[in-house]
Amino acid sequence: MPVLTINDIRQHTVVSEHSVEIRLSLPTTPLKTQQWAEQFCQLFNFTLSEADWGADRFQAILTAQSSNTDLQCMLCIEWLCEAIWLETIGTQQSPGVINDYIQSV
Repeated sequence: MPVLTINDIRQHTVVSEHSVEIRLSLPTTPLKTQQWAEQFCQLFNFTLSEADWGADRFQAILTAQSSNTDLQCMLCIEWLCEAIWLETIGTQQSPGVINDYIQSV
């Protein structure tokens, strides 16, 4: 698995109405998925919790560790639709807020 960098993520991020898509290659195994998520969290100061596996998907809640940020989102990796994205949690967040955080860390 290639090493993730902040610049790779930032360059391959696309904001839509409901999510922030990360257009990178998907991890190929459960172990590599776990490693990818942990690496992503380290890069952007997120804490990962409530990880959930399905037949063709992985989801987890990400919480920003910064004291001046009250940001929480859902990390979604789906092999069926070949996509990685971040979804908002609750009505206080928007994809723009998530993207702003990713771009400014």
